[in-house]
Amino acid sequence: MKDTSERLIQISMQAFSEKGYHGTSLNNIAESLSIKKASLYNYINSKDELYELCLKQCIKEGMDIIENINPYSSNMREEFLRFFHEYLFESDTLVKFYVQLSFAPSKFTQDIEFYNNELSNSFKHKLIEVHEIIKLEMEQESFILTIRMFINGWLYRRAFIQSKSTQNIVKNEFNHHAEMLLNQVMEI
Repeated sequence: MKDTSERLIQISMQAFSEKGYHGTSLNNIAESLSIKKASLYNYINSKDELYELCLKQCIKEGMDIIENINPYSSNMREEFLRFFHEYLFESDTLVKFYVQLSFAPSKFTQDIEFYNNELSNSFKHKLIEVHEIIKLEMEQESFILTIRMFINGWLYRRAFIQSKSTQNIVKNEFNHHAEMLLNQVMEI
């Protein structure tokens, strides 16, 4: 049953990330799982509950990626590049679902704000830890703001890339921008 529940969340996140909350139906999700819609109710009570589960999963995956930043890495530049790629390029679904949260029904606003603050605070604390450990010359607030602006800009840009050929072009551009950013902020 756990495998089906996990598959339900994965398929639902995919559907919500592509079509948003309003464009996604439980019928579509049931079809993707090759089950009848009525069988979905063995796992969830409503579309809202399913969306909330997907929201929690999205934030959990984001938190896991942030928590994997090793502030004691002997090569912090490589550590940031790994993080940037994992956070922005490893999961189309995660990035697109996160951006779709901007268009979620207002009944989810409070939960989204709560989870967003949790994610933001976790990232901020990780950046503070990195800044303190490697003793950067750049002021801490400037460091945090610069990294966040980079991530947020690329998060939205990444969400709207559709074709594989465009993804490769954008990845090359991203790599160049990431190197420029790290050259700026990683002065010790």
